[in-house]
Amino acid sequence: MNLRALPNRIGPSAAGFPRLLAPLLLILTAACASEPEVAEGRSRGGLILLAAAQSSARSDADPSAGSPYGSYLAGLHAGRARDLSAAADFMLHALSYDPDNLQLLNRSLLLLAGDGRHEKAAEIARRIEVHSPSNGLAILVLAVEAVKRGDIAQARTRLAAMPEKGLSGIAGPVLKGWIRVIEGDGAGAMTEISPLRNKSGFGVFYGLHAALMNDALGDASQARAEFEHALKEAGKPSLRLVWLAGNFFERQDDRARAVELYEAFLKTNPDSSIIAAALARARTMGQAPPVLSNSTQGIAEALFNLASLLSQEGAEDVGLVHVHLALRLNPEFAIAKVLLGEILQSQNRSAEAIAAYRDIPSSSAFSWMVGLRIAEELERLEKIDEAAAELETLAELEPKRAESLIKLGNLQRNSERFAEAVSAYDRAVARIGKPERRHWTLFYFRGIALERLSEWTRAERDFLTALELEPEQPFVMNYLAYSWIEKKLHFDKAKGMLVRAVELRPDDGFIVDSLGWVYFRLGEYVLGVKYLERAVELRPQDPVINDHLGDAYWRVGRKQEARFQWRRALSLEPEAEEVPKIESKIDKGLSDRPKDI
Repeated sequence: MNLRALPNRIGPSAAGFPRLLAPLLLILTAACASEPEVAEGRSRGGLILLAAAQSSARSDADPSAGSPYGSYLAGLHAGRARDLSAAADFMLHALSYDPDNLQLLNRSLLLLAGDGRHEKAAEIARRIEVHSPSNGLAILVLAVEAVKRGDIAQARTRLAAMPEKGLSGIAGPVLKGWIRVIEGDGAGAMTEISPLRNKSGFGVFYGLHAALMNDALGDASQARAEFEHALKEAGKPSLRLVWLAGNFFERQDDRARAVELYEAFLKTNPDSSIIAAALARARTMGQAPPVLSNSTQGIAEALFNLASLLSQEGAEDVGLVHVHLALRLNPEFAIAKVLLGEILQSQNRSAEAIAAYRDIPSSSAFSWMVGLRIAEELERLEKIDEAAAELETLAELEPKRAESLIKLGNLQRNSERFAEAVSAYDRAVARIGKPERRHWTLFYFRGIALERLSEWTRAERDFLTALELEPEQPFVMNYLAYSWIEKKLHFDKAKGMLVRAVELRPDDGFIVDSLGWVYFRLGEYVLGVKYLERAVELRPQDPVINDHLGDAYWRVGRKQEARFQWRRALSLEPEAEEVPKIESKIDKGLSDRPKDI
């Protein structure tokens, strides 16, 4: 059988700020992006050099052992492999032979700052400053180091040289504004941040920091106005904005407004334990400590916000720089550690992501959530038992929440431990109480596991429940209808269901294949060929779909093409039990009297 499961991750991740930064990244990244053609192996001898670089770009390689140019190439390769530490070391070795090479300096700075190696990054930034005094990244790194030392005057001087274009044109005003707040100059702070007020797409960013600055300066009335402006501008505010604004309203004794804000967020984000805890506190008149305890943390907040925006725009490397700088100023910044882990996850750097998440203390509001992510990365590293143990621990810590058990079921199902998967899903179903629409995947996934255990009665019931919760869900319709076809049940229902599923997902090869296969089973071979040919176009490397098309070709008399498709199916490594069946068809064809129905 070729029964298809929907991936565990469904739907887009939550977005924070608008996706408007792509053109603004150009100035910052242009100096770091260019590489000589030989680095790609396009000039004479380049392929040999690149191959040598690839062989040496290992985590245990000694960067000082190679030639300067070999180290440069190895650094490029390590960077592409997301081994930032090794990439930085190779670049530094190349730089030791050409210390004034601005391209090498820029690339080294990006790698070092993105790896959180702050002292070395500052050293390189000072060298860049000699050659390029208006380099935005160098200025940013040195300004953060000045704030870290408490030298606010030097930080202000550094930021005064920040370019007014590109990403620096966003970062500069807000960072200079926070410097003024530290100095107690409220009017100066508002003047510094004012260029962002009318900048298209940055109303939320401006409103948030104007609010935080006024709150830090003691102007509660203006802070309230700015928070309300940011919330209105956002439309659907992010967790961080709701958290900060709600915290302010609580501290101002306007708990009704805080409760309203928290409840609105939870309507669309019901699993947010952080906002749920804030709501409980607001309702019970608990004490709400300020989220930001000093103005230096305001600078860290701005850097975190920019890192979040950059990561959403796909500029993860530059986002890493900003999140590390945020943590430089506020080492206990839990949500920044979460973002660091997210970026590392997106770059498939599982071990580093796990380390970032484990750095978040168990007392943090994020600890349970990041435990789920640690389990994801352990699964990616194929440490299945460790991932399962992590999820079991989380299930014990939160006995009313089902997410950890759902993920445990998915983990076991993906590992083909179907009985254990069903057990985990059963426990999850017991916890959710009355199913809601969002729970359709739980029943769908349990149905898959039950079907693989040949417990069809329970499986069918789960698929039908999933469809009650999410009518016309194409993945569920496909799985249920395909199962019916294979069991020779409900052909007319299956056909109607699959016609609709194909209308909803016309480019899904598996669903199109299922419709073609039901036509084949019904003896409508011409229609079967039509849809199965389309399915092969969409999924040319799937052995089952190619096998199906071979069967359909045979029934319409295209026997030579049928054998071609069967041979192709055989070459695509089908399941072991299917191999002798396909070999027999290649040798003997299909029987003259169809037994398909």
